[in-house]
Amino acid sequence: MSAPIGVEVEGLDIAANPTESDYQFLRDALHEHSVLILRDQDITPQQQCDFAAHFGDLRTSFYNRYGVQDVPALSIVSNIRRDDGEHIGIADAGMLWHTDGSYLASPDMYTVLYGIQIPVRDNTVLGDTVFSSSWAAYSALPSELKQRLDGMRAVHSFSAHIEKKQAKGQLKRAPLSAQQRDALPDVEHPVVRRHPVNGRKCLFVTEGHTSRIVGMDDAEGTELLKFLTEHVKKPDFHYRHHWRKGDLIIWDNCAVQHLAVFDYGDIPRRLHRAGIAGSVPV
Repeated sequence: MSAPIGVEVEGLDIAANPTESDYQFLRDALHEHSVLILRDQDITPQQQCDFAAHFGDLRTSFYNRYGVQDVPALSIVSNIRRDDGEHIGIADAGMLWHTDGSYLASPDMYTVLYGIQIPVRDNTVLGDTVFSSSWAAYSALPSELKQRLDGMRAVHSFSAHIEKKQAKGQLKRAPLSAQQRDALPDVEHPVVRRHPVNGRKCLFVTEGHTSRIVGMDDAEGTELLKFLTEHVKKPDFHYRHHWRKGDLIIWDNCAVQHLAVFDYGDIPRRLHRAGIAGSVPV
């Protein structure tokens, strides 16, 4: 791709049982290029799970009310409504820049997203996903700032994420139960984490889930956090994906942040998501 991240992998049919050497090829490509695109796939929910499991342990979402029937490791991302008016899936996923599961002690390492219904208006595909390279963003920082960030930690909060969405009028999902809130306490992570496979240093603060810098007063911490989260959103670091039905995308949550583009209104959109658990960031 004409971007610092993203490659399209051709000639691999996921439904035809890829070999272990195929999976090793994909893992190596993923760690090098951060985002993999496999077009024209025709797979069942179970085949998506089986594919994702080759990258690590699948993590069932705490939003299990939006799980695929009989395949709870897959979550539905969709704006489609049931007869009772509730969405069949998470309708507001990705409205703020984020990396999946950063609000957990061990965030998601990879995400596998499969396009089933893709919105189109006047022959134009809508609902793009934009990825930004967190390692390219870190590399572009001045050396003095890199030294300043060394050893800093930040708080990631799902509660703060929900509050941000409410403030912007973006919240469309069912509310969390008290039990779900209690199961998601705030966590601290390094502001700069090192990739566990290739060793790249990656910015690990996001617009969506990072609430504050540990040990800094509110004004100074807010200023630094705003600078970093705006920096990682610069187009120089982007790959923008234009979806097609049958697209299967795998991305590395240590290496990228992403944003969903909500430009399709009520035109039906449905994707299935698998999350793969990672390690504690260092």
